[in-house]
Amino acid sequence: MRDSVLSSLNEVIVVPATRTIRGIQTEVVLTEEDGMPTACALNFDHVSLAKKDRLGPTLAALKQDRWGDVEQALLLACGFGAAR
Repeated sequence: MRDSVLSSLNEVIVVPATRTIRGIQTEVVLTEEDGMPTACALNFDHVSLAKKDRLGPTLAALKQDRWGDVEQALLLACGFGAAR
């Protein structure tokens, strides 16, 4: 279901990755173990939309066990959920 919905959209939600790791709860730290070239943080304080045809190549794909971290950071950045 999710893949069929995403394939029909012209835009997708994107989150910037930065090498500046602040250690806050609205970011998700990724390392080489996650497939990134270097340690970085996904900054969910700056979620936006991007046209799919403007995106570059995929750098890494999160393993299933990391999606809970993404969900928590996004909910906190949007003002939902409780801090862990």
